[in-house]
Amino acid sequence: MMTILDWDKANQLVAQAQSILVITHVGPDGDAIGSMLGMAHTLRCLGKDVLTAVDEGVPDDLAFLPGADTVYPALNGAAVDLVIAVDCGDESRMGKVGQVAISSGVPLINLDHHRTNTLFGSANLVDLATVAAAEGVFDWLARLNVPLDQTIALCLLTGLVTDTLCFRTDNVTSETLSKAQKMMAAGAPLAEIVQRTVSRRTYAGLRLWGIVMPSVQLADHVIWAVLTRAMFEQADYPGHDDDGLVSTLVQVEEAYISAVFKEREDGGIEMGFRAVPGFDTANVAVALGGGGHKLASGATVYEPVETLVPRVIDLLKAEVRRGSPEVS
Repeated sequence: MMTILDWDKANQLVAQAQSILVITHVGPDGDAIGSMLGMAHTLRCLGKDVLTAVDEGVPDDLAFLPGADTVYPALNGAAVDLVIAVDCGDESRMGKVGQVAISSGVPLINLDHHRTNTLFGSANLVDLATVAAAEGVFDWLARLNVPLDQTIALCLLTGLVTDTLCFRTDNVTSETLSKAQKMMAAGAPLAEIVQRTVSRRTYAGLRLWGIVMPSVQLADHVIWAVLTRAMFEQADYPGHDDDGLVSTLVQVEEAYISAVFKEREDGGIEMGFRAVPGFDTANVAVALGGGGHKLASGATVYEPVETLVPRVIDLLKAEVRRGSPEVS
């Protein structure tokens, strides 16, 4: 896929709309929430009436972001003129609030940075050169004639920090750092963002890790773990994520690709994949009906874990054989 930037059409849709709904993907991370709230604040600067929503609301660790307390965890209807979806690779990633948004029949702007994006918008702002959806929102500011203020900067820098692991991923460029510097100049506190996000773990998350760690497996440079519902309950972990486990596992010296399989309450298995530079997890994610980046992707499949795990691990091992580590 290539970069598609329908700036003029997107600007026209925003100009014509008064009531706008901004949504993001299920199981939201820092970029999802940061770009959604940054987009919402940007639109309010234009005098728009803005609603924000994501399935199950904002995770506790991102509740410090301005506007987080106004995000709806569910929608019964959407009486709006326009929908903007940020950081969603396809329509299914928008979850239940996305289904409500689509059923409203209004135009939808798709702002994203994943190369697996399906271009599902009435206007598409999909830039593969950006490291995060938050960077796409930043690029849109000038075209909307909205100045970067402290509120917007805080939200967008949170997206950049979390999606790049503090600017450590291989897609970070000097331009990325220049934009981050502008956000800091506008008042976004980098140290506080890092401390509240990538440098923090919950005690319940540590309990969850302690329960699953004895079952972690490593073979042919692929490392993986399975998080069952019983483990979540035993740890009394309130979230539905792995508290960063998949990103930690890929740091193991012998591992090139990591995978975490999470049993969901609805019977699905949510998978997260990470890789070191030189390998591509997106191919496997797309084959499983998901998407993402080369180094970070995922999918959700409804299949017994007993058959799913070995099938997916075989696919990941094949990707390891096709790749080569860029850093020895």
